[in-house]
Amino acid sequence: MIQAIQEVLSRFMLQLRVDPHSGIPIYLQILSTIKDQIEHGVLRQGDTLPTVRQLATEHRIAPNTVMKAYSELQREGLIESRPGVGTVITAGGMVQQDLQLNSAIQNFKDATLRLRGIGMKRAALQDLLHDTYGPEDA
Repeated sequence: MIQAIQEVLSRFMLQLRVDPHSGIPIYLQILSTIKDQIEHGVLRQGDTLPTVRQLATEHRIAPNTVMKAYSELQREGLIESRPGVGTVITAGGMVQQDLQLNSAIQNFKDATLRLRGIGMKRAALQDLLHDTYGPEDA
């Protein structure tokens, strides 16, 4: 059990990249990374996150910054703090599906804007959608 927790912690620590020069607040970078890893199944329901102190020390950031990210994730229902266990991913299948759906919708919007930007007309996009998705009542 302890070894499994350590594997999850080391996997998480290796995949978190914090860039203090990116212009994006660090707490948002942490928040985004954790959400992305939940969305892609890297972090799963029941996985334990590093403690605030561990994460702050590992990435040389203020503990309050980590706490802010964790607080937001907890507010969104993605994690919870469990006494004697630590901070645990609570996002199950439905939350993961919601994150995937939101990501796919944003990708669709971005692609639509790119297609519009290179001159694709609405009718052509509707034809493409129909060809890809099928009839309206499908």
